[in-house]
Amino acid sequence: MLLPVRDELADACERLAEESRQRGGRKAYHLMAAAYCCDLARVWASLRKACAPGAAVCFVVGDSAPYGVRLPTERWLGELALAAGFKSWRLEKTRDRNVRWALERKHSVPLREGCLWVAG
Repeated sequence: MLLPVRDELADACERLAEESRQRGGRKAYHLMAAAYCCDLARVWASLRKACAPGAAVCFVVGDSAPYGVRLPTERWLGELALAAGFKSWRLEKTRDRNVRWALERKHSVPLREGCLWVAG
């Protein structure tokens, strides 16, 4: 189910786990990221069964960077949708994130939010 993103997700989860150990973080971001992708892979499989051929699906998504480790959520979800049998995906960017108030930023990783359109 996670084959299209498995290696990149595993790498990101390892980096998150290491950052958590070094920083003494209390949140298990590495487990949350892996579980999120597993759950969404199941959602895409269910949607593919429920949607008529040629149907379009829209998810509002934003990428993330816990501990400064960028998780390209929109691309991962698009690739998981393709693996579930959809034909195409594209991100229609709505806005940039983490750019408004420099003093409140936890990291400097550029982030964005948008509509993930999946078709087929």
